[in-house]
Amino acid sequence: MKTDLTFEKVMAVFQDFLEESGAYEIVMTSHGYTILEWDACCQEWISVKLCATPDDMAETLLEHLTNYLEYKATLGRRELTEDDLSQVAAQVETVRRKLR
Repeated sequence: MKTDLTFEKVMAVFQDFLEESGAYEIVMTSHGYTILEWDACCQEWISVKLCATPDDMAETLLEHLTNYLEYKATLGRRELTEDDLSQVAAQVETVRRKLR
């Protein structure tokens, strides 16, 4: 990942994903930007990640995006196929390129 990323660029690149998933929020805390993951079923925050750098935020969001796309491909009803994994990898690579 490039080191000249800004938090603003990372958030802009991931804006569509954040809106579509509805599970993640990025907030500025007294310690820095923090990614919160909401579980709608349990009605509670299930993950909190402080992002010290824009690269850290980008990598964390890429992981969440990958998990989200994998779930979306199967809706949790079947195992991922090689085709599913290839499509997810291509979508994630597209986002990764936007971060450069």
